[in-house]
Amino acid sequence: MSNKRHHRNKLNSLYVWHRYAGLLAALFIIFITISGVALNHTDDLALKKRYISNNILLDSYNIQAPTRILQFKTGKRTVTQTDGLLFVDSGDAITAETVLTGAVEFNDFLLIALTNKLFLVDADNQLVETLGDIDGVPNNITQIGLDNEQQINILANNQIYHLSADLSFQKIAWDYNINWLTEEQLSDAASITIIQRYKSNIISLETLMLDIHSGRFFGSYGTLFFDLIGIILLFLAFTGVIIWIRQRLKQNHQ
Repeated sequence: MSNKRHHRNKLNSLYVWHRYAGLLAALFIIFITISGVALNHTDDLALKKRYISNNILLDSYNIQAPTRILQFKTGKRTVTQTDGLLFVDSGDAITAETVLTGAVEFNDFLLIALTNKLFLVDADNQLVETLGDIDGVPNNITQIGLDNEQQINILANNQIYHLSADLSFQKIAWDYNINWLTEEQLSDAASITIIQRYKSNIISLETLMLDIHSGRFFGSYGTLFFDLIGIILLFLAFTGVIIWIRQRLKQNHQ
């Protein structure tokens, strides 16, 4: 093989490697650019409010089933707690750090009792008000229920508190006629459904994109992947310069 043909083959081979390396780097840069732009507009795209439900992605985050599931039903609505998340019917998850103890319907709202606070939820399953110590809510609430006159009563520390229409509390004598709300027993199918719902409200799209964008999603391999991309970019820079120099030399010899 002549030196001229050997030189041409080497140059063609360099072109091929440069082309495929450029394609790989281009795909990476396109993804990084798109994800970066999306993260810059996370509020506009509501990435914080949208969650991943794909089981493969959830398994990669090692999302486990909740350790506690509690459910209470009023006449029309269902309230379920899975660890720190509270679900009212099909509404969005509500953060609830303490234990759910029951719920009753209150005018056009739903009054949800936790051990140390009360949530007021509207007809659209949106949390509109939280009542706590400053509002006179007693601690260690264990039950909530209705008396014969359909008045709301709360049991805390073995003391019954009557809740008036203006959401103020008053201690009353023990009343055996209060219908305390009791926890529902979930079937296996219902448990599986609520566990999946719980898992699908843990990792937001913003978190997923941040982790992929930074390489954290791939764990220890993420650093190696970004190192590889850096090497490829360096390879493109060097081969690009070499190809340019060889083209210039070729033009000068013609």
